[in-house]
Amino acid sequence: MESFLTDVQVKVLDLRKKGHTQDEIAKKMGTSRANISMIEKRAKENVEKARNTLSIYSDIIAPSRIIIPEGTDVFEIPKIVFSKSDEDEIHVRYTSLEIMEFINQNAKKYIRNRFVKEPFIVTIMQTGEIYITSIDSESNTDENNMLK
Repeated sequence: MESFLTDVQVKVLDLRKKGHTQDEIAKKMGTSRANISMIEKRAKENVEKARNTLSIYSDIIAPSRIIIPEGTDVFEIPKIVFSKSDEDEIHVRYTSLEIMEFINQNAKKYIRNRFVKEPFIVTIMQTGEIYITSIDSESNTDENNMLK
């Protein structure tokens, strides 16, 4: 798969994720720790640029974002989604029941006993599709969290 990362950058990031030190990786790859440090730094910069690019693209194709705050009753979420979509003149293609089912399947970790325990974002696409992301990883959207 084509990427903003070189194969070496991917390998270094993977080994770092597995707990290896830069020194260990340098020895394993036959290079200096300083070189591994630079490879890791550039890889992280490339990842950040990719995140920023996705965020900009997301702003273009997904004009409506709603932060669902802590304490919100889950049964209010479809009303919030429809209100925002009406305001932005986007036709959401789903019923309240379908949105509730989608929230139940894809936002479980944010909800406890019918109430939002951790804020999350509902994004409404221009096409009327919706998806859910965490506040922390707004630009890292999982296709499984999209209602199509």
